[in-house]
This record gives sequence, C-alpha cells and structure tokens, in this order.
Amino acid sequence: MTREDLADRLNHLDPGAGICFKKSDLKALFGGSSFSNDVLRVIEDFALEHRCTFLSQEHGRDLPRFEKDDVY
Repeated sequence: MTREDLADRLNHLDPGAGICFKKSDLKALFGGSSFSNDVLRVIEDFALEHRCTFLSQEHGRDLPRFEKDDVY
C-alpha cells in the first residue's frame, strides 16, 4: 500500500468508521524505525488532511487506527 492508496481509503470512509493498521505497516508508509514524536506528527497531519483522526494509543486497542471524523 502507498500513501496514495491510504489517502483514497480514508477519503471513502463513512463518518465514524475506522481502519486499523499494524505499527510496522505505518512505519513503512511514513518512514521511521519507530513511532517517534516526529513520525506520529506526520501521520496525524496526514490524517487531518483526509478529515480523520489518528489514534495510536487508545485504551484496550493494540492497533493504531484512523477514524473518519463525523463533522465536515
């Protein structure tokens, strides 16, 4: 998957829907050996560009996820 593929998937999500990803897949997409603050900021900015929220450490969930905002 490329960033363009991810952008397309995020743009087509219904409000409130989400997509989970393995941390290793996100690291490969956004370039980084770990989830540093800089990499997280890049991912969060990418999510905002596509009207989503990135949740990386939600209680009870192991996988980071993008969630489509329900307000446009």
